[in-house]
Amino acid sequence: MNQQSPRRRTPAPVADGRNGFTLVELLFALVLGLVVTGASLNFAVSVFRNVEGDKEREEVYRNGRFVGMSLGRDIQYAGVGVESLVRSGTVSTRADSVIILYVPWTPALAHPHEIVTPLGSSNPLPAGGTCGARCIRFHKDSGGNTDLAAGDLARLQVNTTRHLIIVESIVDNGTTFDLTFTNHTAILGFEAGLTGGLLLDNTTTFVQEMRPIVYFEQDSVLFRGDRFDSTGVLTSAPMAYGVTAWNAEMVFTDGDTAVSANVADADATNDFDDVLGIWVTSTLGTNRPIRTVDGNAFERDYDWLLTPRNLMYERNR
Repeated sequence: MNQQSPRRRTPAPVADGRNGFTLVELLFALVLGLVVTGASLNFAVSVFRNVEGDKEREEVYRNGRFVGMSLGRDIQYAGVGVESLVRSGTVSTRADSVIILYVPWTPALAHPHEIVTPLGSSNPLPAGGTCGARCIRFHKDSGGNTDLAAGDLARLQVNTTRHLIIVESIVDNGTTFDLTFTNHTAILGFEAGLTGGLLLDNTTTFVQEMRPIVYFEQDSVLFRGDRFDSTGVLTSAPMAYGVTAWNAEMVFTDGDTAVSANVADADATNDFDDVLGIWVTSTLGTNRPIRTVDGNAFERDYDWLLTPRNLMYERNR
């Protein structure tokens, strides 16, 4: 009878104490994971800050380009349809505001409406208006129209004297109209209304619509205004935020600069008819002051020297 040899049995492994991780290995893995995670977080934060910094820089650059282009465009309106005089100009600065004046063209220059001479009146006319203390009667244009309305800025021209007025109301009389103006004695730094004892002339007095463009900074915001309401308040809208500096000066034909023209002194080279342009310096920053770039708020300085072509034409005639 055949006998089967006994099966071999694989001996069971003998425990030697090396199953799993040791405490040292576990601590090493944890430290390594923290190092990798920290490096990844630092990299992500760095990338995020760089992206945010680029956004802030681009925002400032974009605001600077926008303000510069807007100033360059608007300054070219200065002097359209109206020339500068010794006491009143078409571009000026006042308290760091930039003031631009021109006659609108829609589709032709605004009509100069001549005064209606009262019957039996002397010349010049008695002090005051012709239909009230602040009311003057004017002829309409040849088509029986007037382009003036409440809130409009206009020039009141008497011979070579020019004052500004803001229309308060218009009363239609058919072929004529009564214009009542606000009681301001100064508008945009210029004489207004009948201030200073201005007497109307019955042959050389006229009124013509004008448009203003005003740039000014307030509470780190740059504003642009281009119209008044019927009470004489300038309506404006913000153009740029984060304006930490804004300075404007007038440039005269002799190369001098000043914060405003001076028609009262003996110097005949710093009057409004000597203005060649304006010089604006500004510092613009991000409009989100809590954002920082490398720990500091990002800012950039700008410098604009602007010369209206109409003023150059006036000087070169």
